[in-house]
Order: sequence, then C-alpha cells, then structure tokens
Amino acid sequence: MKNYTLLVTKKLSPSLVLQAGIKGLSVLEKEFIRIVPLSGDQLNKKISRLAGEKITVAFTSKNAVAAVAANGRLEDIQWKIFCIEGATKKDVKKYFDEKHIAGTAKNAALLAEEIVKDNSINKIIFFCGNRRLEDLPALLKEKNIEVEETVVYHTELVHQKIIDDFDAIAFFSPSAVESFFKDNTLKKNAVCISVGKTTSEAIKKYSQNQVITSENPSEESVIELAIKHSKH
Repeated sequence: MKNYTLLVTKKLSPSLVLQAGIKGLSVLEKEFIRIVPLSGDQLNKKISRLAGEKITVAFTSKNAVAAVAANGRLEDIQWKIFCIEGATKKDVKKYFDEKHIAGTAKNAALLAEEIVKDNSINKIIFFCGNRRLEDLPALLKEKNIEVEETVVYHTELVHQKIIDDFDAIAFFSPSAVESFFKDNTLKKNAVCISVGKTTSEAIKKYSQNQVITSENPSEESVIELAIKHSKH
C-alpha cells in the first residue's frame, strides 16, 4: 500500500518526521521561507534598555522570541508578555520565566482582544518580523493602544518548483503560502493543512482546494492532523 505523502513547507524536527513515518506518512520537507534574525549594536542596546523597564510586550512568532533572546540580557525582566499559543508560547517559557506571561491566544486577532481586556495597558512593544500582518497592531490602534513595532528578524521568500507528487501539503505561515504559490499549483485532490486561521485565509486566496485548520498553532498539531486525515 502506498504511503500517504505530506509535503511540509519548512524543516521539521527529526523526531516529528519519525513519528509521522511510524504512522504511515511519508514526509517531504521543502523550505519556502528563510528566517534571518537581526543583530547589531543598535538593536542590542534597545532590547537591553527595554529589559530594564516595566513594559507590556507581544510576540506572535517564535522567531521573534528567539531573536529577542539573542540580543539582550533578559534574566531580570519585568515584562508583561502576551503571546500566541503553541510554539511561540513554548519558546517564551524557554527564554523567560512563565510568570511573565499575562495572556495567550490562538491567533493575533484574538491576542489583541486579550490585551484590550487589560485596562491598565495603553502601550505595547510588538516584537515582530518585517512581513508581519496587520491583525494585532490594527486592532490595538483602534482601541487607542499605542503599538511600538520593533523588527527583530526578516522573512525571505524561497521560491522553488515542486515536481514531486504528494497527497497533502502543510503550511505554517502566510509567507510560506505566498512563496509556494509563486511557482506551484495544487492538484485537484491535494489537501492543505494549515497551522492556523490566518494561514488558512492566505491559502484560500490562491486555491480552491480543501483546507483543514489546526486547532492549536504548533508543528506537532499540524502533523497529528495530517496523520488523522491520512487514515480517511
């Protein structure tokens, strides 16, 4: 019996690929974006300065968490942190004390709602990438909450043509969606498995294929969803 083939648009951990293989999935990894963390004296000084202040910060990407952690001494921060669940929250807990997490949500729009509920907040520092979406800053500005964006990494699109056959494709960001559809189209029966609502909305701009959205924004949840779908 032919294995169910899943194309993933990023590199996964070897253990996750092994887990998928045991459950009958053949995983084909192709990177469609490249993450470039920023560094330099100016950014390092800014993050080190912010580390000593009582501020509210927001993360909607694990890449932003890692980039911030690499640019300053953060052992004694007094931050109030809001972040996306899944991989982003996992890395926040890795680099910062969990006690600093003030709120989480499944996507940026819902995270903005969590921030708005805290009447004491009138400004946040939003650590993000150069291709960040409008969801969080736009919603907060509507509620008169000042958003100071600090770009800590760049997302570069990696265009490549896929000639391999696959049953489903897993997307982990809107940027990867844009990059994939630059040179590729989907076969009629190929299923798209998305890490979250925002990514699903991006897929639907390019394709009419079935889109299955993970309830939790993590690589593990996406692979579990692919395994479940393959059984049908």
